[in-house]
Amino acid sequence: MKLLYVEDNPFDRDLTRRTLLKQIPDLQWDSAGGVKEAVGKLAGEHYDVLLLDMWLQDGCGLEVLLHARRRKLDTAVVVVAGAGDEASVVQFLKAGAQDYVPKRGRYLEQLGDRLMRAQQRLRENVRPNTVLTVLYVEANHDDVDLTRRYFERRASHLELVVQPDGEAALAWLAEPDHHADVVLLDLRLPGMSGLELLENLHARYAFPCILITGRGDEAAAAQAMSLGAVDYIIKDHGYVAALPCVIEHAHVLAAYSALRLDYARLKDGATSS
Repeated sequence: MKLLYVEDNPFDRDLTRRTLLKQIPDLQWDSAGGVKEAVGKLAGEHYDVLLLDMWLQDGCGLEVLLHARRRKLDTAVVVVAGAGDEASVVQFLKAGAQDYVPKRGRYLEQLGDRLMRAQQRLRENVRPNTVLTVLYVEANHDDVDLTRRYFERRASHLELVVQPDGEAALAWLAEPDHHADVVLLDLRLPGMSGLELLENLHARYAFPCILITGRGDEAAAAQAMSLGAVDYIIKDHGYVAALPCVIEHAHVLAAYSALRLDYARLKDGATSS
């Protein structure tokens, strides 16, 4: 196992190194004192496991985790923290960490086993290992700012790409290296309406689309669902807090539908043969 431990406390680094060398005989140890150093090491080396302290002097371990996931590194991630809140733990796990270990009691005695199990979870795809790219088509700067700030605090595993209108969104998607896992689009956009954009997207792409609007409109909601939208959200009080769950559900639903379609094709192929 090749391990990178990102920890700014030299005492913790040394104690952890000595403990893990006893627990994992084939361990190849490396360490970094912060986010910048860790990102530099990940650019030139492959690691089987990242062991990340939650809070670092130059940032947060979550930044290292998100960097690894955006680069699609095949690396298990375990987070350790002396103090943390439930929301922070959830952010790490949603962003693709395989395990979270609080620095309490005799945690080091179990750390080697937790690291090896994290490797196994990665191989079995027990936890997601990618950040979801959300294309957000919205012309209202205040709404964009509100959503971006909330996602940065509470849903860092969702990466927003903002486009102001339908034409800009389609142009962005047309670029060869651009991809969206989920599209969130406002009903009222300058130029092409949200419904027109939805129809255009549904004809060209397979990713799920969620329509969002400032006021309810039953006719628009019905039309949106008939055009292939997986959900319809009204911008009422607190709606931004519900968006991560809605987006994740849409992504899982789309993945499940794709798996069912693949299974049906395989079944039909086996029957015909």
